Amino acid sequence: MLSFQLMKKNIPAILFFLLLSSSLFAQDDLLKQLQAEAPAPKKEAVLATFKGNKIINVQTNETVKKNNLDIRINHLFGSIGKESGGTFHNLYGFDQSQDIRIGAHYGITDRLMTGFSRSKRQENLELLLKFKLLEQTTNQKVPIGITLYGNTTYSTKDDILIEKDVHRLTYFGQIIFTRKFSPKFSLDVAGGFLHRNYVLYNDESDVMNVSGGFRWKFTPSASFIADYSHTFGRDAFKKNVDVYDVAGAGIEIETGGHVFSIMFTNASGILENDFMVNTEDSWSKGGMKFSFIISRMFKF
Repeated sequence: MLSFQLMKKNIPAILFFLLLSSSLFAQDDLLKQLQAEAPAPKKEAVLATFKGNKIINVQTNETVKKNNLDIRINHLFGSIGKESGGTFHNLYGFDQSQDIRIGAHYGITDRLMTGFSRSKRQENLELLLKFKLLEQTTNQKVPIGITLYGNTTYSTKDDILIEKDVHRLTYFGQIIFTRKFSPKFSLDVAGGFLHRNYVLYNDESDVMNVSGGFRWKFTPSASFIADYSHTFGRDAFKKNVDVYDVAGAGIEIETGGHVFSIMFTNASGILENDFMVNTEDSWSKGGMKFSFIISRMFKF
């Protein structure tokens, strides 16, 4: 009798508990149904992993958009340090021009770019192609980007040792892996192969290269950039000349849709076909050089 009375008194509480449980289960079922019916995140390509076709010396995954023409001017000054030739009289390398590259890059599609350039140091005429084989996606189903890059250069420089025009040609190919970890940080790793039709007796025609770099955005309009490049086996064939790995560091500034890069590197040239095997300046000996890139985009 006492138990029945207690139950009778708690009927409102029991009903409330049953109603609440039913509501929670119903909400859970509704949530599952909505999740099942909701469309999956779109497979969109990650944009602006890097801001240019190169970090400093190392190629990125970036290509020019379809029907756009990118005119780029790269300027590499002389070495700053005294041990590498920098003096007050040449304004510590600023009076010198180690290399200049003037190039035009055109987007055939959003993923395929071609280009043509001329560089001063070896008087190289360059024809290039870059293709985004795989693009990183925002839904992370494709976690990295894979890009293929290749160029051919023809040197017009006077050289009494070169007897045939075919000896003036070099070929460079590279596969580039990139990932944008966040809006502030992007990473680049690449492997390359260089073939030169003509080399001196103590050199090698074919060499392999590995390189990497990153971009770290520390303000809304400025980023720190750095890269490094190592070519295998040079010590074995460059017996009479010291050659060094190539490293660079700099600041990238975005101003009104344009990107201006201010950099320092020990590279002896701008093109991979040159600096991979011919860099004779070292950071430890003051061989760093001031460099900058100016780019202007035209749409058709």
